[in-house]
Amino acid sequence: MIRFAIRSLRRKPVFTAAAVLTIALALGANTALFGVIYAILIQPLPFRDPGKLVRIWNTHPALSQLQLTVPDFVDIRARAKSFDQVAAHTLSAMNTGTLLGKGEPEIVHAAMATNNLFSTMGIEPLTGRAFSSEEEREKQRVALLSENLWRHKFGADPSIVGKQIHFSAESFTVVGVIPQRQAFPEWADLWIPLSLIEPQLANRRKFHPLEVVARLKPGVTSEDAQFEMQAIARQAAQAYPETNGTLGAFVIPLAREATRDIRPALLLAWGAVALVLLIACANLAHLFMARMLERRQEVAIRTALGARTAHLLGQILMESVLVALLGGAIGTALGAWSIQFARHFGPSRVDWNGIDAPVWLFALALSVICGILFGLPACWQLIRGRARVATGRSIVSVRSPLSSVLIAAEVAMALLVLTGAALLTRTFAALLREDPGFHAERVLMVPNLPLREDGSKAEEFLETQLMTALRKVPGVAGVAAINSAPLTLGATDHSRFATRFGVEGRTFDPGSYPVAQNRWGSPDFFQVLGIPLKSGRWLNESDRNAPRIVINDALARRFFPGGAAVGKRLALGVMDPQQQLFEIVGVARDIRELGLDQEAEPTLYSLSTSPTVTLLIRTSAEPAQFATAIRDAIRSVDPAIPVTAIRPLEQNVHESLEKRRFALTLVGIFGGIAALLTAAGIFGLLAYSVNARVREFGVRAAVGATSGELVGMILREAALLTVPGFIMGLVLVAALYKVLKGFLYQLSPVDPISILSAALFLTTLTIAAAWVPARRAASVDPASALRAE
Repeated sequence: MIRFAIRSLRRKPVFTAAAVLTIALALGANTALFGVIYAILIQPLPFRDPGKLVRIWNTHPALSQLQLTVPDFVDIRARAKSFDQVAAHTLSAMNTGTLLGKGEPEIVHAAMATNNLFSTMGIEPLTGRAFSSEEEREKQRVALLSENLWRHKFGADPSIVGKQIHFSAESFTVVGVIPQRQAFPEWADLWIPLSLIEPQLANRRKFHPLEVVARLKPGVTSEDAQFEMQAIARQAAQAYPETNGTLGAFVIPLAREATRDIRPALLLAWGAVALVLLIACANLAHLFMARMLERRQEVAIRTALGARTAHLLGQILMESVLVALLGGAIGTALGAWSIQFARHFGPSRVDWNGIDAPVWLFALALSVICGILFGLPACWQLIRGRARVATGRSIVSVRSPLSSVLIAAEVAMALLVLTGAALLTRTFAALLREDPGFHAERVLMVPNLPLREDGSKAEEFLETQLMTALRKVPGVAGVAAINSAPLTLGATDHSRFATRFGVEGRTFDPGSYPVAQNRWGSPDFFQVLGIPLKSGRWLNESDRNAPRIVINDALARRFFPGGAAVGKRLALGVMDPQQQLFEIVGVARDIRELGLDQEAEPTLYSLSTSPTVTLLIRTSAEPAQFATAIRDAIRSVDPAIPVTAIRPLEQNVHESLEKRRFALTLVGIFGGIAALLTAAGIFGLLAYSVNARVREFGVRAAVGATSGELVGMILREAALLTVPGFIMGLVLVAALYKVLKGFLYQLSPVDPISILSAALFLTTLTIAAAWVPARRAASVDPASALRAE
């Protein structure tokens, strides 16, 4: 049977090539995307029994995701019954410091962690060991290095264990090296005991520095754990209403949290590529049904010679499966080549060296399933006795009802994918038009620059030495310092610079103080970023040690309607025994710091200097050309200051749109493929129809039908093929309203412009696909057609 199928396919090389390339395109796209999804969403995390690992977060009315306080963590570890182990580490915005010693000074990120973090995760050091509970309890200065830091900074020296390293003016003894694939948290360069945390952070429920991970007990689900955490949160709210009154809790599996940013885009793209595959299968179903009509005499002869129906059906399916397997092999090769683009979007711990065995099995299984799927209509046609010459006055009499259903389904799926692409395109365009509230052009950012000083010394060093040296660089138009530049905070960093506040003259219930983002830096911040002043005045050096602040328009609108904010006072340190009142001297325009698609949050600005700052430098020309001069100016002031990155602020804007751009690119590509495959299916069906109706067109021409009338007839019948598909497509768009809405910005999933654009594009392709068969029908010579019959 296999040899006969191969010979049969070889006798029709054009048919075979068209079928193989069609399915190869669709299977290749599906295999590539499944490879990405497997690596990012399905492949187990590189920890012991990762399905038992969960994250524990607090919630707040103003913050959907909030780290835990140290006392709350201690309470959970003592009271929770759902977990075998509960561990914690500090958030990424903390403990950034300078690693001195071998080579150039380097900025590294340290994670303060409980000693059981590594046993909770099931992490085994490459060399050495984890620090012990005794070392943590005794606050010993021990550290573990990440594999990346160990290799590039210390040359993978195995004798590093037991040696001293110098981090942020302190010496630490290295006790082990963590393999990079198991680095947790992923951003950490080194780990030190949590007991070294500042006392005010360790003892108060005001600060939320900890991110908590736990291992579920056998038989306990994350839902069970969440129920318990919510109960503990309610008890804490009753016991500590001032700090915990409005705090809740939620538990999320670690694997889901690690992928939740990119998961929606990948699943949307997979839905689009699955529709492309179904459209390809529908096209191939048309091809095999048409081929069955061409083989009607062969089938009749084989039936007369005693061939059973089951044998004939098996032969059809064997040919279709062979086509699918060959197409799958080509498509998988293409997918293996194209999958490398995913390294730009996936987590760094994912191994992108090649396609894993499950992906190969997926490609093989999908090829077989598709082969059976697009072979079944031809089998049904054989069983129903459709393999005969078809004649009639209309295309409706030539094609089978199944062909109508297949074409309508193709059009519906193509319309859905194209509408999704149009919606994403309009969303992306809307975000590009969105005014962030600041001017990122010609601004360079030097993030997380350690000043190696504290308090007044850091302030003096920054203002009188470092910023003065930078202002002298030719082409520098302005320099400012800030604790966090726009569009740099991640989801878990959102709460890092959030602060509770009160309003003079207003009373708030315990624990219900409003929350604002807190920014502090130099007075030139607003001018460097071109942020307009709405009312009042800017801060100046005379305000540095005075209780004066500037607020943004969002805070002013919410708490001081009518434009009466200037001169009013806010209470800061509301969780402290003694609150301090700050006078509002100005109101600044809102800026979108957390994303172009997120409204500005209430924000207050003050003058202060922290040991680590981000510099913003406005230049008079293209900023990239100033990077070397700026680096040299910083080193001329203090050679020990590590400058690891100098980047245009516009890159923040670009990267904030990266995931939307990723989804748009994928869905756009698959939408184009879907449209072309649909057009090819319509062309194939109409071309077959014209071939089958040569005599009819000859008769029509003989009795006076003009070429234009024949062309119009075919185009009208093409329209009749697509109209049901358009209706079905609109139903699909409406049915997926909620799914599509999550990807859109200021648009409805049933946006008429997007739907009409997709329909117009698909209609244009349909007319183009129908035009060639229509012109062929119009060019039929009546005499030749009648003689042929």
